[in-house]
Amino acid sequence: MTITGAAIVCGCSRQTASKWVRRFEAGEGLEDRSSRPHHSPRRSSRLLERLVLAERARSGQGPHPIGWQLGLAPSTVHAILSRHGRSRLEQRPAEPVHSYERERPGELVHIDSKKLGRIKRPRDPETGLLHGARGRAGWDHLFVCVDDHTRLAHAALYPDETTHSARAFLDDCRRFYQQHGITIERVLTDNGKCFQRQWEHECRQRQIAPKHTRPRRPQTNGKAERFIQTLLREWVRAELYRSDQHRTDALSHYLHHYNTRRRHRALKGLTPQQRASTTSLGRTTRFEPFGRR
Repeated sequence: MTITGAAIVCGCSRQTASKWVRRFEAGEGLEDRSSRPHHSPRRSSRLLERLVLAERARSGQGPHPIGWQLGLAPSTVHAILSRHGRSRLEQRPAEPVHSYERERPGELVHIDSKKLGRIKRPRDPETGLLHGARGRAGWDHLFVCVDDHTRLAHAALYPDETTHSARAFLDDCRRFYQQHGITIERVLTDNGKCFQRQWEHECRQRQIAPKHTRPRRPQTNGKAERFIQTLLREWVRAELYRSDQHRTDALSHYLHHYNTRRRHRALKGLTPQQRASTTSLGRTTRFEPFGRR
């Protein structure tokens, strides 16, 4: 059979069939092999490659800055880096995770805030006129708090992120935890404008020790950060709300679900309210599945 006829039977082109026949006759075998050429006369010299790799190790810059420094095209620099497996910078080792939990309820309460876009422009309660420019509804500010030991959480929406709103939320938190027999001893916040000097003064007046996270270390306040992400996923984005009031009403229902019915792996399957009750009793209580009454 001719090469063309064999190619038709096998379903490939005549050129491909000719290539395989030529390899077989040359004794090269029919195994797959790299299509890389045997010779690359225009490949960069070894000295130039060493210069590129040395500059990469010294400065950690990309192909463009290294090319400008050595007078090379960025594509040439990238080809050299890829050839030696240096096209990606080495990732810095992640910092070790230090998990902690306070021994008693109220010993430390995490507090944080998050901006949420309003659904509609608010109206002035006296005139009934809409606030703000057309098409710009503005922002609501969600303040959250989480008890470090029990994970009992509370949240509330405020029209701004001022110290006055933060102080009002602190009083709201105290009332919330007092309902569960918990007294706040310390609060942990970031260094936001509403959590600075006046905030510290207000906390000390209420016999609460204010604590702050280190700069650029939000993981220190990780329980509040995690609670915010949970709220965004299970409350904000879980339903299509018709108005801001509709969303606010749903928040109170979700908080009740979070504290009384939502189990936590960190609490070994308990809910925050169950953790609070077992802590107050000084023992661990078995709980039944939620479907049972």
